[in-house]
Amino acid sequence: MLSIRPLAAALNPPAQVAAAVARVEEYLQRRQVAYRFTTGESDPPDVLLIVTGGTERLALEAIERALGPVFLLAHTELNSLPAALEVLSWLRQRGRSGRIYLLDDGEDRSLARLARHLEVRRRLHSVRLGRIGVPSDWLVASTPSAELVQATWGPAVVDVSMGEVFEALRDADAGEAERVRNDATAGAEAVREPSPSDLDAAARVTVALGAVVRAHHLDACTVRCFDLVTGAGTTGCLALSWLQDEGIVAGCEGDVPAALTLLWMQLTTGGPGFMANPQEIDQAAGALWLAHCTIPRRLVSRYSLRSHFESALGVGIAGEVPPGPATVARIGGADLRALFVSDAEVVGSGASPERCRTQVQVHLAADVRELLERPLGNHHVLAPGRWAAELREYHELFVAAGSARC
Repeated sequence: MLSIRPLAAALNPPAQVAAAVARVEEYLQRRQVAYRFTTGESDPPDVLLIVTGGTERLALEAIERALGPVFLLAHTELNSLPAALEVLSWLRQRGRSGRIYLLDDGEDRSLARLARHLEVRRRLHSVRLGRIGVPSDWLVASTPSAELVQATWGPAVVDVSMGEVFEALRDADAGEAERVRNDATAGAEAVREPSPSDLDAAARVTVALGAVVRAHHLDACTVRCFDLVTGAGTTGCLALSWLQDEGIVAGCEGDVPAALTLLWMQLTTGGPGFMANPQEIDQAAGALWLAHCTIPRRLVSRYSLRSHFESALGVGIAGEVPPGPATVARIGGADLRALFVSDAEVVGSGASPERCRTQVQVHLAADVRELLERPLGNHHVLAPGRWAAELREYHELFVAAGSARC
């Protein structure tokens, strides 16, 4: 819901101001934009409604304590737009960002998108992202500090030791583990390599990781999962898949930028994503193969339970993603402000024995050479639906500008 603070010059008659505000309300209601008006005294508004001209100084006073980009709502009467242009020019002269939304008779959904962006931003700034264990040793370009993550994207990073996972593994409830195992096997077309003891161990990891997430009140996590391979003879693939299906963003290998991408895309799309390794790029066809063992079962039309690819231990998910529109994205860069995002089309699934168990081929709308020439890291996230434009707009508004007061 947009909180809007109307600004009007004292020179304009109250009845004229009230009529203009009523027209704005009618416009918002026609376009089904949820809103509320605020005075801005103790509740900073999302948007300043420039009702009349002569409000430039009022706007600057309202902006004084505001953080982030400034959004101005203007209409076509009472010198509203000229005042908004002056205010935005003042902002840009001082290196701050902002945007004018002009209400006219054209069909425009930009305000509804802005409301969605602001809700995603609010939620990103309220979540707790658990870094369970340090990032895997090979993630040399994917280890941002907790301070950078919070300053740039909003989530508070909570460091949790892998020792807590192993403690929870020893205390895992047997009945809950049995429920996890039965659910996973009941939906599977086949169980290939995993033995009954492998299934039990993977189910216990699922229960243990869920307990750690609850104990630290985490909304998302990324796990140094290969410690489970070396320390417990099992894997976290089933656990991460399970958590994603339960609505908890869960990434592997301690890759924080990938987990942030998963989190951002889930808040935007309303569903889980698939964190995966790019395996093959066909530059001529604009095609990309993605593969990993942790896909949420909600994203597949069918699946089998396999071993984890590299270790041949534990339980991995070999799923088939239905053909259709999708989005591929990755956050990265030294300052976490870089973005790769592209609309895509899922065109096939694979079963190579030389790759992680779920293998998805996509055609990208973006130039696939960008992945080779300006990569942001290994893991990328695949989500159903075409969301690239919306993700790109959010990034331009709240991240790319680069300053807390931008």
